[in-house]
Amino acid sequence: MTMKRLLAISILLSATATVGLNAQTKGGLKNAEVRGGYRANVISAPDELAASFENLKPKAMLYQPVDSDRDKLPLVISLHGSGGGRRDIEKRGKWIGTIRELQKPENQSQQAMLLTPQSDGTWSPASLEKMLGWLLSEYPQIDENRIYCVGYSMGGKGTWEWAMHKPDRFAAIIPKGFIPDLSKAEAMVDLPIWAMVGDRDTRERVEGIPAMAKKLKDLGSTKVKITVFPGANHASATKEIKQLEGVYEWLFSHSKDKN
Repeated sequence: MTMKRLLAISILLSATATVGLNAQTKGGLKNAEVRGGYRANVISAPDELAASFENLKPKAMLYQPVDSDRDKLPLVISLHGSGGGRRDIEKRGKWIGTIRELQKPENQSQQAMLLTPQSDGTWSPASLEKMLGWLLSEYPQIDENRIYCVGYSMGGKGTWEWAMHKPDRFAAIIPKGFIPDLSKAEAMVDLPIWAMVGDRDTRERVEGIPAMAKKLKDLGSTKVKITVFPGANHASATKEIKQLEGVYEWLFSHSKDKN
């Protein structure tokens, strides 16, 4: 075979491989990162910042509406339960959990952004606050008057403790299936809170969440509510929560500049 013919074959194979790779990359990007009006991106905090994190992993998933003409967008932060940080965030299913709720037609009009961080152990409010501070500097379109936090079990505990640590950070929170620490309840009187629990969960949760609501109301809160699911234990309550209507409508109705 002549050198000229070998060169021609080499060029042809190279071009074919490039076309195939480009097609695969474009198809994979579309299928893996864009769905239901949202784009999913893995973001990573700078090394020098991440070095100060406790349990919190530097990578998180950030979802943004594909088409938005608004200058400012609300941000929902969803904290996972125990074990949610074991698998690398880039290998987990992107389109699960809270993003499915935001993709529902009744919630799409809010055009909310969603942050789903990962923790290798219990959530650290101080570390979450650092990550959020960095995120706000990188994404000025986030409306700081409309930042919300939701979570179940360990995520509910993390939601509660972050709000207790910095109650003026959020417009509203939805902690679910958690044991509330009431040591700083006075600072949370003005924060809209919707807590949820199954009535067959552990005694600490079943008794603690109503006790939390009573204490806040005794302190003057008019913005705390609870939902108790009859017959639901810690595992089955998650199904009841998904079927509950009006959750995100309630969440998005709150803004710090209105609270």
